[in-house]
Amino acid sequence: MDQGQAGVTGFREVDQDGNPISEDRTDYGETSGSGNGIAVNPFIAALWLLAALLIGGGGWIFINADLMVGPAANGMPAPFLLFTLAPYLMFAGFAALICLLFWHALQWQGRRG
Repeated sequence: MDQGQAGVTGFREVDQDGNPISEDRTDYGETSGSGNGIAVNPFIAALWLLAALLIGGGGWIFINADLMVGPAANGMPAPFLLFTLAPYLMFAGFAALICLLFWHALQWQGRRG
């Protein structure tokens, strides 16, 4: 075992499969010269879109509630049902928004160390 200096230990980073990672790669697994951008998780993008739709849809129902009032021929009118569900839609949207922010914070924390 031929070592150049006594007491010096060399470390190298490896990926999840145990393959060595070169020094010119970034934290995202891309080489520094590629410039392709950060890959987007489609499920997280869909959740962001769903949260925005739930919050926006619930707010739109509240804003237009006076236009939805009217007599119904039989049974419960659909606009009344929408107005009844609007707070729950907005609550679900805000809950999804908070969960997504926590998820992004955990991802950022994991990359930082």
